[in-house]
Amino acid sequence: METLYLKYRPKKFSDIVWQEHVKKLFSNALSKGMVSHSYIFSGPRGTGKTSTARILAKSLNCENPIDGYEPCNECTSCKTIDSGKSMDVVEMDAASNRGIDEIRAIRDKVAYLPVESKYKVYIIDEVHMLTKEAFNALLKTLEEPPEHTVFILATTEIQKVPETVKSRCQVVEFRRIPEESTKKHLIEICKNENIGFEMSALDHIAKRSTGGLRDAIGLLEEVSRFSSGDVTLNETLSMLGEVSAEMVEEYVSSIIKGNAELLLKLIDTIEEQGVEPLNFARQSLEFVSVKLLEPSMVEVGKFISDLVQRLKHEERQFDTFKVLSIFESMKHTETFTRSSEVIEKAESSNIKAINPDSKKSDIKTDVERLIEWYSTEGKISIFACLAKSSIKDFGDRVLAISDSELCHEFLKEGLKDIEGNFKRLTSREVKFLSAYSAVSIETMEPKMRDAVIRTLSIFGGKLLPEGGEEIV
Repeated sequence: METLYLKYRPKKFSDIVWQEHVKKLFSNALSKGMVSHSYIFSGPRGTGKTSTARILAKSLNCENPIDGYEPCNECTSCKTIDSGKSMDVVEMDAASNRGIDEIRAIRDKVAYLPVESKYKVYIIDEVHMLTKEAFNALLKTLEEPPEHTVFILATTEIQKVPETVKSRCQVVEFRRIPEESTKKHLIEICKNENIGFEMSALDHIAKRSTGGLRDAIGLLEEVSRFSSGDVTLNETLSMLGEVSAEMVEEYVSSIIKGNAELLLKLIDTIEEQGVEPLNFARQSLEFVSVKLLEPSMVEVGKFISDLVQRLKHEERQFDTFKVLSIFESMKHTETFTRSSEVIEKAESSNIKAINPDSKKSDIKTDVERLIEWYSTEGKISIFACLAKSSIKDFGDRVLAISDSELCHEFLKEGLKDIEGNFKRLTSREVKFLSAYSAVSIETMEPKMRDAVIRTLSIFGGKLLPEGGEEIV
């Protein structure tokens, strides 16, 4: 059974979604007979690079081109290329054929005339994966290829392609496809395939595809197979491992209002549903980012804009610092881990931090030894800043929260020194982090402090400070 993406893959330039500048470039070049001997197609995945390369190959070899540039898709040449059987159109995946031997093989065959077409077309996908030696072997061929040969190099990482290669090619940039254009294409597919849908579901799929049409069509097909009937928003969220907009709104509102009981209840619900922390963090960050900015100032989907409008009445209760202090921690977390072992370890260590009467952990005792050592033998600046900071134990990590930006900067510079001396004194390896916050977590009410620390535990056990300062 043919997948939807292959079924709706563009067959001619007019089928390509959104990339108007690309269509104009090649319609003019083909009509005027000014096609370059080598191109680099650069852009995000799923934006039409390989599809355009195949269409260009068909147009160059079409027996009856329409308007001088569109392939007819009816002649023998077009059908042979579409079926992947053409001997004159060679596609190579550089990710798995990245060595000098593969490029030498191409270089040796380039001199021969096409077998059955006007042009030999070489399409090299993920070209940035070639080795340095392979790129060097390709240089001379790109600079002076035979008249009957066209090279099309496709890449998602143009910065990894050597300048010597880029200078010998015409670079064509493919752009991310806007959500509205993606949604229109999805609606057309649904109607053709008799797939029922909710517009909100297609909005969400378009947003999650992040400008890649292939990803959007793939998600649509997955959800349509996953659901028992129509493609609904609930089914889409369930398959993607995400929560509803209402739950995100409720989660953010509970933090804004300081409702620790509701926050803990929501965290339990999220864990029970098996929602990936990465997905939930992204949803929350999107919500907060748009809440802080006017929708007209940022490119946002209707899905998020609607949430902003519903929260207008709560504007007075919105505390920018409070939300940023918590949600920036998600933004800068190195990894979002779903491992129950990590969560249990973080929560176990946080119980001691929450309860002021609990016995100090071993790490805290060791940190006190470290501070004492710095007071007599180490850098006095580090001693002063560590002594002034609030120390938080997260098991395999130690977070020093300072209410002084200057102390935070000193600690950032000395983290490697601190970790090295801690290991020397205790024979234990622990990651040290530094954060600056004008408001101490110790001043929060116990229930709210419990909720904040537990939230941070789920997202990696980190706290980020005021003003977007990155935890180091």
